Amino acid sequence: MKKKPLKLLYTSSAKLMQERDFYEIKDLDGDYVLRNLIEEVYSSWESEISPKFRKFLTVTSNNNFRKNFIEIVNNNEWADIETSLLSYLVLILIRGKKVKNITYSNTKLSSNEQHILHLLMTTSQFQTIEFAKKLYSGQELENILHFIKNDITQGIFYNLTNHIMKKYQIRICKTVGEKKLFLSDNPVIIQKFEGEDYILPISPNICIILIPINIKDDVIKIDTHIYSLHDNHVDKINEQSVLNTDSLIIISEERDLEFIKNIKCSD
Repeated sequence: MKKKPLKLLYTSSAKLMQERDFYEIKDLDGDYVLRNLIEEVYSSWESEISPKFRKFLTVTSNNNFRKNFIEIVNNNEWADIETSLLSYLVLILIRGKKVKNITYSNTKLSSNEQHILHLLMTTSQFQTIEFAKKLYSGQELENILHFIKNDITQGIFYNLTNHIMKKYQIRICKTVGEKKLFLSDNPVIIQKFEGEDYILPISPNICIILIPINIKDDVIKIDTHIYSLHDNHVDKINEQSVLNTDSLIIISEERDLEFIKNIKCSD
């Protein structure tokens, strides 16, 4: 398969990390169904996560980051911030293209059935029912509502959240050399390094790694150490970020383009 050439754009990350109508659903007539509803649901979740997430990013940029982090732990603020960071990782996975591609690649399902399956996987029964009432009618609607109400999978969102929250805690890593982390449009690195199931760069200097929860005497032991990411570690993470990328990746310097080209050529 012919690879697309690299294009260099100078713009803000907010403008880059957008895809028009990514969550929109159309009926068989090509009309939008409950337009913007899914985006509003995800935005609502994001608004709950955002304050703690932004506070953490602000702290990471301070010269006294480690001291401030220990203060946050001692003040019992870390539990809420960690929950927000874990929720952010889950939301990225759910909102990503990979889940959508899995659902809509099932050619045995009709277009409407694909919509329903994807909604069940990534939202809630309530939201799925709202869409079903717009997509179906009569006995067909009754059948699909029965299927939705009796669905026991609880969706990827619920299961993944349950898995992440119960099994993992966060290790914080910070770059210490000249190189910076890339920010990909598919940023969660899954099971590419031994003992590190999930890695998520959240800024050019900071990434979080999910490690198994350390519980001793029924108390979760919090690791207040800030782990150093030397240039060779950054390269390894950036390589996986490039391989993960769907179409957009944010870099800090133009010299990073050569690094990306070498990876694309060897891929």
